[in-house]
Amino acid sequence: MGLQSIPFVVRPMTRTSITHTLFAVLLGAIAAAPLSAFADARAALDRFLKGLDTYSAEFTQTLTDETGFLLQEADGRFSMALPDRLRWQLTEPFEQWIVADGEHLWIYDPELRQATVRPVEAALEATPLALLTQPHRLDERFEVAEEQIAEGWRLVLRPRTRDADFTRLELDLGLDYDLRGLAFMDIFGQRTEIRVHGTRRNPALGPAEFQFTPPPGTDVYRP
Repeated sequence: MGLQSIPFVVRPMTRTSITHTLFAVLLGAIAAAPLSAFADARAALDRFLKGLDTYSAEFTQTLTDETGFLLQEADGRFSMALPDRLRWQLTEPFEQWIVADGEHLWIYDPELRQATVRPVEAALEATPLALLTQPHRLDERFEVAEEQIAEGWRLVLRPRTRDADFTRLELDLGLDYDLRGLAFMDIFGQRTEIRVHGTRRNPALGPAEFQFTPPPGTDVYRP
């Protein structure tokens, strides 16, 4: 993919590797029922997406190696407006932003005063962010299966392209059809888990939420 900080893409440990797991991200209680059929998992995703225009949440993100050893932990918030606008912002332990404005995707590191920008279609191709911001292309970009979990549904996605930086993506939905979390395995065997909380469905989000202008003095890279 080439972008060093695309959400959910984790490479060997570097100063900014905690932000590589960013997305990226989609996004009435019901009685518990058997959740064994794939149709149920896909129907849960369809119900989550039905009528969804905007979404926001806070998250906690962990990164573990192939043995399960905890490498990094971070907190942040994200918001999105379907189909292709996103703000994903790490707040701890250091700040970093990813902003998709519908045409371009920006990655900004305030401490390093560096920004990378690419056309949004090229930047999102076969990344977990595509699931969050372009769910209508789910089957085009991923092989889709399901797994049973205790209280909800899990979709398991594998990228169709060989150029993807991850091998498996999990999307968990609760019995209330709301997003519970994401997890993915990268090509190095590292696993990133993102658990969301404080979710808000269709909040009012102004245009400025998905706009980014590099501050003066920022080095801008256009790969």
